Amino acid sequence: MKRPLEPSAEGRGRIVGITDGVFAIALTLIVLEIRVPTHEAVHSESELVAAILALAPRFLTYALSFLTLTIFWFGQQAQHGLIAKSDRRLATLNLCFLAFIALLPFSTDLLADFLEFRVAVFVYWLNLLMLGATLYASWWYADRNGMLAADVDAETKRVVYQRIVKAQILWAIGAALSLVAPLASIAFILLVQLIYAAAPRGSLLRKIIG
Repeated sequence: MKRPLEPSAEGRGRIVGITDGVFAIALTLIVLEIRVPTHEAVHSESELVAAILALAPRFLTYALSFLTLTIFWFGQQAQHGLIAKSDRRLATLNLCFLAFIALLPFSTDLLADFLEFRVAVFVYWLNLLMLGATLYASWWYADRNGMLAADVDAETKRVVYQRIVKAQILWAIGAALSLVAPLASIAFILLVQLIYAAAPRGSLLRKIIG
């Protein structure tokens, strides 16, 4: 009989299952914040166009958070592919990561409503920071406790660490730009998300993001 803290492949499988479920819910919730204009407020074609244009901040933050969720989903899936087993402590770290994934719809909604406020940008960046910190902690714990697959070499481990740190540095630069202009900060973070989502190969950008 396995002890609760004893690493096992079954434990890893349960983490993968709950991860996909939480990501699916978060992806659904961020789009639900884009609400169709009420019929009572629209009486002409021009008013409908104006109402749709007024939703621009929500479409912007939706795109931003969709890319964020996509990047972190790919990142955690890549880690799961390199981790052979899990125990309760690693599961707890992953649940902490998922807690901040579940919080993303809130920080997205806040950013959409207060696009011009630095505090809203800071809260969104803080969400990204905690996602990176918990993802890093999960990888570090699995690495230090012999839970990685046997064929994972030192270079692969280094690349995983480096990729998380580089992303956080770029997002921190984006957050700092809010001191100049919140919209510039959001534009920079969105650009970073697009680069990571596109994952360009054999280019200077690829060397920058890792």
